[in-house]
Amino acid sequence: MKLLKFALLGIIFILGYTNLSYELIILHQLVNFLGSNILITSIVMACILLFLSVGYYWGSVVSFAKVPIRRKNRRFLLSLTLWYIFFGSYDTMGLFFILAGTIKHPLMITCLFSSMWLIYPALATGFVTATIGRIIHFLNRNYTGRFMAIDTLGSVLGSLITTLVLMPLVGVSATVFALTILTGLTLFLWVKKHKVIKTTLWFICIVLLSWLINIYIPNKFTLYTIKDDAISRLKIIPDENDKNDLIMMINGSYSSKISSNREHMFPYIQFINTLLQKLPQDKTHRILVLGAGGFTAGIDDDKNEYTFLDIEPKLQEIAEKHFLKQPLKENKKFIAQDAYFYMLNNQEKYDVIILDIFASKWNIPINFVTLNFLTMIKNSLQPGGYFLANIITSPTFDNPFSRRVDNTFRSVFTNYLSRQLIGDGQAFQQELANVIYLYHHLPVDTTIYTVDKNSALYGQF
Repeated sequence: MKLLKFALLGIIFILGYTNLSYELIILHQLVNFLGSNILITSIVMACILLFLSVGYYWGSVVSFAKVPIRRKNRRFLLSLTLWYIFFGSYDTMGLFFILAGTIKHPLMITCLFSSMWLIYPALATGFVTATIGRIIHFLNRNYTGRFMAIDTLGSVLGSLITTLVLMPLVGVSATVFALTILTGLTLFLWVKKHKVIKTTLWFICIVLLSWLINIYIPNKFTLYTIKDDAISRLKIIPDENDKNDLIMMINGSYSSKISSNREHMFPYIQFINTLLQKLPQDKTHRILVLGAGGFTAGIDDDKNEYTFLDIEPKLQEIAEKHFLKQPLKENKKFIAQDAYFYMLNNQEKYDVIILDIFASKWNIPINFVTLNFLTMIKNSLQPGGYFLANIITSPTFDNPFSRRVDNTFRSVFTNYLSRQLIGDGQAFQQELANVIYLYHHLPVDTTIYTVDKNSALYGQF
């Protein structure tokens, strides 16, 4: 009887661990498709908690006399293991977003994704947890507190080990592999003695299948994935039009493009580099780039001093080895730090600040479109300095984001702020496009021309 209680508590621990671990893996993978957005996170968490509660209720009212609970729970545990194998895979998620490409609104596609990816495992976990709780309570009423403590401890360790140990050290695909193996072990804790051989065969099949889908196939056929861990998924792929040109993708979005022919690089970076080339040559300018990407801002500039900032600590190493194919020049340095935190503590002044963190229409870091952050940038500019921000938004202000981000920029940079469409972006097109906000930090002149008083007769002097 004591051994049975320990076995049941072991299953509870593993279910607590795997449930939260799966949730964190899904949230991490979603960044590659939908970006990091609190609304996305809230939908995912709400879906899991809602159907976990439904599973708890179902397990609390099901009749043990009518339902062969041992067999049902064993099937649930086996199906959970198979679910994690297939639905924890990055490639399976990628297939879903390809098929659901016609859905444009991120919240709608998140709800559809959550209903397909998250309902069943939450329901099954809640049901098994509730039924095991009833069994433990029947065996010993004093075990209720221990049951809850073990479940919570599993969730805590699932959170910490998954995000702090497994994903950073062995990668996301290997973390999914470990998740499925751990879930498969519950079959041994819930099996009768005469079925150990059959369970062992099932477990061997689970190990092989999980290894094949989550480790072998991604590493064998995803040729261009350089890094996939808790911080970012980074790929470097050849351009379809010219295989000698390379594109860096970070978290599923195009970040940078490198080419020996500078006219092949992304139009917005060509625009920025043209402005940098036209800076006055009478001094060495200090330039801060928030969002280093592939270090293509000022790529041919040997004179001015560049500080590149990015949250990915291995970005310089990866870019030098796989993207630039050479070390950064001596006039350029890299700092691995969150841009908001850096600006919050920054005491230095820069001649040029470039904000290039807006990777796609999905990846909009909300901290970097606030009045607070833009004010910190303005306060870090030298007199006469420049601020450039690359944003993917509506050229014609056709959505609330484009209008409100423009309002925010103009509330901080009240004078001398221009808005430039880049590349093929036309003034009246409906599609999103690269827009550059350009601000010149000059003393404010509030003089206006009137019919009565008009110095415009002196022209531009």
